[in-house]
Amino acid sequence: MSPTRRLATAALCVTSLALTACTSSGQDEAAPTAGNTSTSPLPSGCTGKAAPTFSGTALPYGAAATTGNGGALQVQVGTPTASAAAGKDGMKVIQVPVTASVRTNGTFAVNSGQFVLVSADGKTCATPSVNPLSDGFAALTVDEQSQGTGAVAFLVPQQLGPDSFRVRYLAAPGASSAAAEWRADASAPSSSAASAGCDGPTSKLSDKGAASYGSQVTVGDSTVSATIRAQNPTRRAFKPGTTQPNDVDAIDVTLQVSAKGAPAYVDRAAFVLVDDRHHTCRSSKLGSQGENLTSALVQPGKSGNYTIVFWVPKGRTIKGLSLLQLDKPGGSKVVAAWHGTDTLAPLP
Repeated sequence: MSPTRRLATAALCVTSLALTACTSSGQDEAAPTAGNTSTSPLPSGCTGKAAPTFSGTALPYGAAATTGNGGALQVQVGTPTASAAAGKDGMKVIQVPVTASVRTNGTFAVNSGQFVLVSADGKTCATPSVNPLSDGFAALTVDEQSQGTGAVAFLVPQQLGPDSFRVRYLAAPGASSAAAEWRADASAPSSSAASAGCDGPTSKLSDKGAASYGSQVTVGDSTVSATIRAQNPTRRAFKPGTTQPNDVDAIDVTLQVSAKGAPAYVDRAAFVLVDDRHHTCRSSKLGSQGENLTSALVQPGKSGNYTIVFWVPKGRTIKGLSLLQLDKPGGSKVVAAWHGTDTLAPLP
């Protein structure tokens, strides 16, 4: 063989070895090494920023939280549940049902951004860019006559159950602290928190010598007088409206007024209703639904029939009510009084 042919053959062999070596090295890098396999740990919670703080007493799901200026707004959060709506990137959708209603008076907007879902590690859960729920909402507008309901959606890791979260309500979106919190292991509010009777200030006025309801009481003398008969107080539900809070029932007292010798002046603001603990029953200075007396002048020989209305918180039992007529609105002298021993139970 010539020297030229021997060099060509050697070069071919070197090239072949080089190709073989490259191919073999590539296979070694692609193949996993025994004992060197790793998997990403599953997240233990949501990965958002630290949740707004909460320092109050948590509520169980379904309980109502009173919030807003003067406790005007009532918010309820139901149990979070997994939704059939599709999540993304290994996440599932958790839906949180929400109900908002006006407890006293006013019109309010409740934003979906006021609700945050918090995982056990204190991190917030993300919300979808578009709420996929059929009852999703951007804001609920509520007033005395209409409540709002809807659902807020959150994205959570697939392996986490709804019970591992808690829901917090913020006074405004982005607030650093929460006004209320709901969680699965929270205790129900104590039933003893519900008081009995009316919720106005304690009165020092005396009902000593009060007549029974249904009896006539005459104020004046044998020449000029006014005679008033007050009937037993009765309880009824208000229709939602702006003239009274949504969290009270009506206590109606009917009056029959007659005059002798001169016109008799009757002023609604001169009547006070107190319970057996001498707590006053609140009322409206502008008149409540069903009330038909502001002031009246009853002519001699004539009579007038009127209904005056007081308030008692819903769910409270009241008893031993006394109606007091003062010498003038805001006065300190009782000129007539009626008392009864009936108990008015909460309405069904």
